Amino acid sequence: MLDVIEVLALAAVLAVVTLVSLRLNRPEARAADRAREVVRQVGGAVAAPEDDAEPDLHRQARNLVTRLAERLPLFNPKQRRQLQNQLLTAGFRQPHALSVLVTLKLVAGTVFAILGAFANRLLPPDSGDAMPVILVLGGLQLGLMAPELALSRWVKRRQRAIYRAVPDALDLLVICTNAGYSLGASIKRIGFELREVSPALSNELEITAHEMQMNADPVEGLRHLAERTGVECLRSLVATLIQSHQYGTPITQSLKTLARSERNTRLLLLEEKGAKLATKITMPMMLLILPAVMLIAGGPAIMRLSEVFK
Repeated sequence: MLDVIEVLALAAVLAVVTLVSLRLNRPEARAADRAREVVRQVGGAVAAPEDDAEPDLHRQARNLVTRLAERLPLFNPKQRRQLQNQLLTAGFRQPHALSVLVTLKLVAGTVFAILGAFANRLLPPDSGDAMPVILVLGGLQLGLMAPELALSRWVKRRQRAIYRAVPDALDLLVICTNAGYSLGASIKRIGFELREVSPALSNELEITAHEMQMNADPVEGLRHLAERTGVECLRSLVATLIQSHQYGTPITQSLKTLARSERNTRLLLLEEKGAKLATKITMPMMLLILPAVMLIAGGPAIMRLSEVFK
């Protein structure tokens, strides 16, 4: 009975994957791809050199992944926008990044479902008839969640890296403005200088400098910087720069004040963490150090008492 349920659960998962693959390879989909290619050729679009040099296998795999992600009913448009924003915050700006993420979710769900089916064989025979279904569906759910959890962890790690480098960027920005650089030139110069120290912040600043150079309104590029990174101290920096640009206030004095305030805030955070350390270390001391002390102090007395009562 258990083998029948396990086979049925795996067959259901594989059937879904097969149906999706058949739908992606249907003639209508291939015809639509050919139509889009004809439109690009008629419109005079010239492929980039790296696209021409790209192997056919890579191009076909990328197209398959893109079609797979577009037709999977895993997310609604709002969720797709949220995932796209997360990918931008994580530094993945490729056009097919969302498609790769959605495909990874499907592949991971299928793999974990198969692993759940194999794990059912390690359980005792009297574990119950519902255990194979629970393991397969649980593995499927875990596989679908794993790529998003990894993406969230990557986003937090990148935000911490940007957060640590903001004070250095503020100091460099003050130096550049004192030297007579414009705002766009200062941001571009800071992005170049921080390539070795903080590649994440350097990349964001270089993108912002290009946006400010291409757009007539530099405020829009600064707002995009705050939205992409999601770091609170960068939001304060962007707000200060926008205010100085709109109202004509001296930008150097505002940046000095902001840098001083940011460093004071970080010192307060460190003092707060230091004050919490005594409370956090209490349980490790009770669980690890106190038993060893009691053993060393009371061990000889217990051994002598045991010898006396023999």
